[in-house]
Amino acid sequence: MDENRKDYNEDEEYLPEDNESEDTEGYDDDEPYEDLDLNFEKTQEMDSMRPRTSDDEHGITPRDEFTDLNSADDMSRTLMMDSLGGEDDYDYDDEPTYAHNPVKRRRKKNSKINHTKTMGQIFLGAVISVAALGLGIFFAIKVIGAMRDITGMAKTRKEIDFEITENMSVDDIIDGLYENGIIDMPKLMKLYVKFTDNTTGYLNGPHTVSSGMSYNNIIASLQREKEFTKTITVVIPEGLSVVEVGNLLEENLVCRAVDFEEYVKSKQNRYDFEDGLVTNPNRMFMLEGYLFPDTYEFYVVDYLEKNPNYDTRTWAKEAADKMLENFEDHITKKLKARMKEMDMTLDETIILASIIQREGNTEESMAMVSSVFHNRLNDPENYPNLGSDVTYDYIDQTIKPLTTAANREQMQRVEMAYDTYQCVGLPAGAICNPGLDAINAALNPDTTPYYYFIADREGNFYWAETLEQHEQNIIDADLHYEDEGGESAAE
Repeated sequence: MDENRKDYNEDEEYLPEDNESEDTEGYDDDEPYEDLDLNFEKTQEMDSMRPRTSDDEHGITPRDEFTDLNSADDMSRTLMMDSLGGEDDYDYDDEPTYAHNPVKRRRKKNSKINHTKTMGQIFLGAVISVAALGLGIFFAIKVIGAMRDITGMAKTRKEIDFEITENMSVDDIIDGLYENGIIDMPKLMKLYVKFTDNTTGYLNGPHTVSSGMSYNNIIASLQREKEFTKTITVVIPEGLSVVEVGNLLEENLVCRAVDFEEYVKSKQNRYDFEDGLVTNPNRMFMLEGYLFPDTYEFYVVDYLEKNPNYDTRTWAKEAADKMLENFEDHITKKLKARMKEMDMTLDETIILASIIQREGNTEESMAMVSSVFHNRLNDPENYPNLGSDVTYDYIDQTIKPLTTAANREQMQRVEMAYDTYQCVGLPAGAICNPGLDAINAALNPDTTPYYYFIADREGNFYWAETLEQHEQNIIDADLHYEDEGGESAAE
């Protein structure tokens, strides 16, 4: 082994032999791996670690020599890697030349094409991401806008009086709200009213709405009458008919007369006294006589000045209910007991009281008039008809004005049912709304022998037991009327 070390000349520059040249011109990078002419038997892994000399004929391979020099059995012979060349002997300016390893790494085919595909995929992914982000932002804005419109939150506040006219559809109403800046998404609200089952129930007339209101509040406002705050005091005197009360309310902008008349035309089944009302197809107004005369305070529907056809059914109902409730409060147990004593129903009492109310002018005269009617009612064989002229007035002032070509036949039957010169006993219904004095007179008549009476315009009454006396009173009243310009009322 020492001889081998002596044969190694550290100063001798290592140069590869000609057959180990770095000439690689014969290799083509793109050639397949299997085409390379590689002789792995000639590959010497450790040859490049030391220079070749002619003294290697001793037969020790470089790997064996390196292993022998660094044997653990003889530490004196251990040769570290430093011994292969001293620091001073190494020229840093010259790079060492190593034997070229003929094994070459195979390059991937079509690397440029794969790179282009990767860049395309990255670009496509970026485009999709940007598009998704844009769509997300777009839908987020739409959702936020929809929520603002549905809830009315975070919107510029605008309040208007929106009027629903006759024959407007729900789509027309929503389009009108959009045009007036109350909502921003009419299509959304149209879907909303369909899903919430609010396609009907919108009331004609003015409604105060605001852009800050939610869809629910807007719908509720449009389905509810506009609230009016101004009030007015109206006195309903005794003896007015339904038509006259309705006209008085309309004059004071409480409601339309036609709406009031429509409400009291039939029973409402809300009050105890209605159980005693007789249903009669020839009855003009079922609740005539039960609108208690008094002083009332009502809301003023000032919109009637602008639109006389404005639907006021809500306020007509409120006005009528106040009077009906007041009537029920005034019909005491004492009055009901007296009706029982007189063998009279509530309906009979009110019908008779309404006639007494229009015939008499004082409590005394009312009691006397009541006695005449009671005497006739108690003797139907001789006096089947009441024969009161005031029922004619009701026919002329109430029934005939409401007669049309369509209902003429029915209204003729109604006239006969109210004509106390033709009908037997009491008429089909009351002819006015009596006060307590007339009701008490109907239940507490004076005791008299009279079956006839007549009154002049000044309120003077003439009483008679027989037809002959009554005819004389007519003559006397006529002479008086000729002088004073009055008129008579007789059987």
